[in-house]
Amino acid sequence: MRVRFFFWLMIVMLLTSCTSQTYTPIKRDEAVIGVVNIKEQSLSFIDYNTKQVITTWQVKKPITKAALLPDGDTIVLFGQDMDEMIAYTLSTGREAKRWSVDKGVTDMLVTERDLLVVNEKKGTVSIMTFDGKVKDVIATPPSPFSVIEDDKHDQWIIIHFKNGAISFIDKTTKRVTRTVDTLDSAVSGFVVPETNELWVGGHGSGATIQQEAYVHSLVDGRLITRVKAETMPTQFAQTNEAIYVLCHGSNMLYAFDRDTKRLIRELNIGANPFAMTKAKSDLVIASYDSNELLFVDEKTFKQTNTVSVGHGPFYIFFRDAKGE
Repeated sequence: MRVRFFFWLMIVMLLTSCTSQTYTPIKRDEAVIGVVNIKEQSLSFIDYNTKQVITTWQVKKPITKAALLPDGDTIVLFGQDMDEMIAYTLSTGREAKRWSVDKGVTDMLVTERDLLVVNEKKGTVSIMTFDGKVKDVIATPPSPFSVIEDDKHDQWIIIHFKNGAISFIDKTTKRVTRTVDTLDSAVSGFVVPETNELWVGGHGSGATIQQEAYVHSLVDGRLITRVKAETMPTQFAQTNEAIYVLCHGSNMLYAFDRDTKRLIRELNIGANPFAMTKAKSDLVIASYDSNELLFVDEKTFKQTNTVSVGHGPFYIFFRDAKGE
């Protein structure tokens, strides 16, 4: 009898260990800010309207970013030290699918039909379906770090970290057409279609700390100008008011005129701010050292709300309510 009891106990334990974690659901009719907290390996969700934390998913995986799929209800979690990607359905809080990848994934771009997955270690951009099937692999110059879409010129743009370079990939041929030099230790880029420009930011290298954002042409990649933005300009956003540059080395948020590149306003914000996104009439900023999410009104350029989140907020995204 005891043998049978322990046999069934082992079966139950095995089934329990194989069952995916179910988290608090996020309603589809809620506008939310998602925050990846890398110190505690969690994902916090904040109600955009009430500025209250809905829940925090304790994922306990070394995730660094989350990508929202076009259905507005599926997120894909990934990280540079992960050998898998995990998709969750927000409205149920349940895992939808997971698939294996090589370690080294630093960024992902979601298109209408595919995922573009950047692997810095392998020097590739993989085109995948939404369930992880690889359709094509594009070889790039070394150290691809982030990817941006340029619809106007039918191209994808890769920012390279170690070698201070930008690669342009033709969407039709899926091949690199041009590579140009840019600032050292570049980490991010931002497309401004109205002026055919690409703004690039980064940390700088060695003893040289980056104090400017570089502005390149989307047409031929040439460097057009440099915009003073101290220190370590790494995040960008755009509204009807201006182009915004977030500098995590100086805790500064700058607003520049899109056409003249003239500094309009500046705001000291956060403690080591790492991420920024636009959500309706707000700029939302992740303050890494203070474990907070900060809201800045785009018109008044004043901080309006502060929300405590998990430890080490590193990446944020906005998901609007269904139908809005």
